[in-house]
Amino acid sequence: MKDPVEQRYAELERSLEPQRARSIARGPIGLIGVCVVLALAVGTVAAIDIRRLQTPRGAALGWTSAAVFGDCESYRRLSFGDVDDQTCRDLLDSTEEARQDSSQYGIDVVSVEQRGREATVEVEVRTPDSTRRVDLPLRRKGDGWAVELTDEVCDEVGCAVG
Repeated sequence: MKDPVEQRYAELERSLEPQRARSIARGPIGLIGVCVVLALAVGTVAAIDIRRLQTPRGAALGWTSAAVFGDCESYRRLSFGDVDDQTCRDLLDSTEEARQDSSQYGIDVVSVEQRGREATVEVEVRTPDSTRRVDLPLRRKGDGWAVELTDEVCDEVGCAVG
């Protein structure tokens, strides 16, 4: 005859088997639910980020960040003017130090003044060596805004003009 304790454990395991089977069946459903919620969250954040770039404030922040850290695609998309491949290479070369020590840099919008299809955004750019304020002239570009590339702006921010 079996030990009464072993027999009792065997009965308990058999009684838990249906519950364990249901739990295993619910696993994929939970995983799918988590994936759906995650996809919705990512989509919402992306939509908000795209919407932000359609404002003078967002475009100025995006452009300044691209100019300071050498993100040529964003720089090209948020610039009003021709940005050729050589300009991108120059931008990438001139921003190497900023990319290496990005924690020492900061960009903030100080003020925004919009006049119809034009705007001026004052940004503050902090580097390890200085803090300076720059007025960025922006114009409408499609559904969004773009910074007009001028020598004055690029001298202050450190970008390259094609």
